[in-house]
Amino acid sequence: MQNSDSTAWLRDWSMDDQVELRVLCLPPAGGSSRLYRRWPHLLPPHVGVVSVELPGRGTRADEPAATTLEQIVPPLSRAAAGLLDRPLVVFGHSMGGAVGAELVRELRRSAGLVPDLLVAAGCEPPRSPRRKDDVDRLTDAGLRDFLAQAGGTPQELLANEEYLRMLMPVLRADLTVLAGRPVAPQAPPLDCPVRVYLGADDRSVSQERAARWQDESDGDFQIRIFPGGHFFVQESTDLVLARLGQDVAQVLRRARAATG
Repeated sequence: MQNSDSTAWLRDWSMDDQVELRVLCLPPAGGSSRLYRRWPHLLPPHVGVVSVELPGRGTRADEPAATTLEQIVPPLSRAAAGLLDRPLVVFGHSMGGAVGAELVRELRRSAGLVPDLLVAAGCEPPRSPRRKDDVDRLTDAGLRDFLAQAGGTPQELLANEEYLRMLMPVLRADLTVLAGRPVAPQAPPLDCPVRVYLGADDRSVSQERAARWQDESDGDFQIRIFPGGHFFVQESTDLVLARLGQDVAQVLRRARAATG
């Protein structure tokens, strides 16, 4: 799996080098690769977990955060191409789902490789309208309110000025990436099945809007609803990973059937 690009972009948490399938995990806005460090302990041992480390956080905290998809997707695609020596599921939460969809397209375009499944969790579909100037107008106080309304951030962290001082530039950059995504109504399908995971109480993504992810799929599309709000992945981790384990098992059955 290792190449010069993967060293910075990818963090391998897998328990075993001989896994049958990998899940590539992309964090939500403001998040780092460490969000997924416990997942190998909660998924079957034959499933590897690799998470993405975006610039500006975690082990790359000294780098400037990206503000466009173009700064993320091509180098991430070069790093992730080495993961497709076996079945690959791309899992992205919130911003991670948006980046994951573009990564799937870029892998097909640049390397002729297609992951076996995209799971977009708590994420607007790519063709949703958005406005970059809304992000530009957000003050730090507005970003703090955004975090409080989205949930998932403990109150003690919202009151921690040092934490917020480090988080705000990264969060603002991530929201700028999301707001700057091109709306491409003629974009081709993703050429892979799509599963949308959604929190029942997520106020930022309605079930109606989430259903529009079907337009991005190859026809194999399902929505899974979980207890919780926008950060249901953290609030209902056991349920989410139980469902992900079932979706992974389906991918493995197809892969085994294809190889005889």
